Amino acid sequence: MIYALMLVGGLALAAWNTWQHLGRSPAARAWARSIKGSWGVRSVLVVRPLIAVVLVLGAVTGWMSTDNGLYIALGLGIGVSLIVLLAFLVLPLPVPRFAQPSWFQQTAGARAATRG
Repeated sequence: MIYALMLVGGLALAAWNTWQHLGRSPAARAWARSIKGSWGVRSVLVVRPLIAVVLVLGAVTGWMSTDNGLYIALGLGIGVSLIVLLAFLVLPLPVPRFAQPSWFQQTAGARAATRG
């Protein structure tokens, strides 16, 4: 039961985050203009996708037998995702450019040009 909840939660979080990342409507792009500033950006572009990955991989490994080589690979994937997630939560790391959608890069560039 817990694995089903993890899978549904991870997929729901991934779907919601994908909708925001694609930004095809003003509501989907609202996070880019939020008061939260860089934390809102980091949350949408890095933190929530990593949480979704951990939840989905955790659900999949819960249903597998432990004597499978894929089990170990998925466990390593979970471990790496958790370490990167912790680094982005604790350290003031910048959001990588490959994680930023093109519409966000254009919006951020326009905002920077009007400020200075």
